[in-house]
Amino acid sequence: MKAAVYYHPDFAEKGYFILRDRVKPGFDALQDLIKQGKIRHHLPILNQEIEELLMDTHSPEHIASVQAEGEHYIALLSAAGVVQAAEQLALRQVDFAFCFVGAAGHHASPDSYWGFCFYNDAVMAVKKLRQLGLEKIMIIDVDPHFGDGTRKFLGLDPNIIHINFFGNSGVRKSDARLQNYDIPVPAYGDKSFLEEMDRVFALSNWDFELLIVIFGHDSHAKDYGNCKLSFDAYPLMAQKIKAVAGSRPVLFILSGGENPDVARVVIPSVIKVFLEEN
Repeated sequence: MKAAVYYHPDFAEKGYFILRDRVKPGFDALQDLIKQGKIRHHLPILNQEIEELLMDTHSPEHIASVQAEGEHYIALLSAAGVVQAAEQLALRQVDFAFCFVGAAGHHASPDSYWGFCFYNDAVMAVKKLRQLGLEKIMIIDVDPHFGDGTRKFLGLDPNIIHINFFGNSGVRKSDARLQNYDIPVPAYGDKSFLEEMDRVFALSNWDFELLIVIFGHDSHAKDYGNCKLSFDAYPLMAQKIKAVAGSRPVLFILSGGENPDVARVVIPSVIKVFLEEN
């Protein structure tokens, strides 16, 4: 298993104020794995390609608004790590990657943003994967808030499987033609969340080339989301996702969450599942 983690110190120093305190503790918790050579640390890099992907993803008005808020640099640096990890995975230079961020992405639409999400990192990664010849992408969003921005971008693309698990109230939907699945988890806690994962994963023999996971640890009982998961849920969640992925490359993108005590436990617990030999 070749694994990578993308992290920049600016995520902790200049990240969005609600999200940034959890970033360095989460990364520091991986130091033993890095020293043992089990995962390699990469710095995201801003370059012309990332600028071009941004302009191909969001409107000029959207970008100008993010710049006016002072979040452009950290949001674009976050997306850069995701895009560069996706490229490594597509080229099979790594099998698994985990991307830290200073600002999240899944609420960012073509022309609007909210919820600490300014640029849609997953959509930018999909655009890069398409350039590299990968067409069929699966996106599993386990952040407890619905990934509305990603759906607005990709919901009509039948080659994108988009599964949203979310802990707030909402409507259960299943569109097998467009491969859009909305899974509310109204009975909060580990059991209901993990059972919903089993239920939706059993719906199909999923056809995809690469898996993207939008990973928000705000689903923890000690964080600000409302799924009320325990620490035990996260490696079990990871095992179920790993089973769906099989031998295909997997990209985890950090999303919501602010509690450093949660981050330093759940992030390594998820990564270690993917490092284990089957």
